[in-house]
Amino acid sequence: MRGVFEEVKQCGVKLDYVKFTEGTPGIVFIIVDKSGERTMIKHPGVNEQLSPSDVSSDLLREAHIAHLASVKPEIAVGISEFASREGVLVSLDPGGYMAEWGVERFLKTLRDIHILYINEQDLCTHLRNVSLDKMFRYGLSILVVKRGKRGAVVLTQGSCYSGYAEPVKRPVDTTGAGDAFDALFNAKYLESKDLGLSLVHGLAAGALKTGFRGSFMPWNPKLYSLQLERVIVERISCNEVLFCTEK
Repeated sequence: MRGVFEEVKQCGVKLDYVKFTEGTPGIVFIIVDKSGERTMIKHPGVNEQLSPSDVSSDLLREAHIAHLASVKPEIAVGISEFASREGVLVSLDPGGYMAEWGVERFLKTLRDIHILYINEQDLCTHLRNVSLDKMFRYGLSILVVKRGKRGAVVLTQGSCYSGYAEPVKRPVDTTGAGDAFDALFNAKYLESKDLGLSLVHGLAAGALKTGFRGSFMPWNPKLYSLQLERVIVERISCNEVLFCTEK
């Protein structure tokens, strides 16, 4: 565990608020096929003990954005409500917990979510009967639908963008690609408020991550610049966007 912490610290991540607790650590067994696609088998261990009260209210107040990824619904709800009241932007990527939400609770939470990241399969499985307009009426500002190799689409009530990235490295492992996408999209959106530019950087980060094995992506500015050149993003009519159709 110390080795993991040291590696994370070297990447510039602060660990001041890491909570140590007794119990079996969380374990994820990841199977990666020849194309780089992966299947994950999880044992959450002590991660199940995480609660909204474990997140410092002072830390949330100072944040530019609170990003909630692959956490249980009750945690996401508790943190997003507080952060939203404090005027902090909140982004949510339900990940593997999407099935635990339930449609009504999920929709009610959208009033506190500024950016929602969701993969197309989850959108079509769990929210198939919920119109995009309804999601925006509940309070969501930005919807980002991730489509794997087919790129991603960003939608608001007034504009839509579609994009795709051609990886500069041969894909060997998709583990962490979605997290890389979220991180760079959030960072560029905070900096520019430009949805098209944010999508460019999200797609570049996700595509570049697939070229590295494991969950970490060594940061290489030159390689990232090359990847940015292989991203195509265009503004489209929202009427052109179709999900849950046969591919």
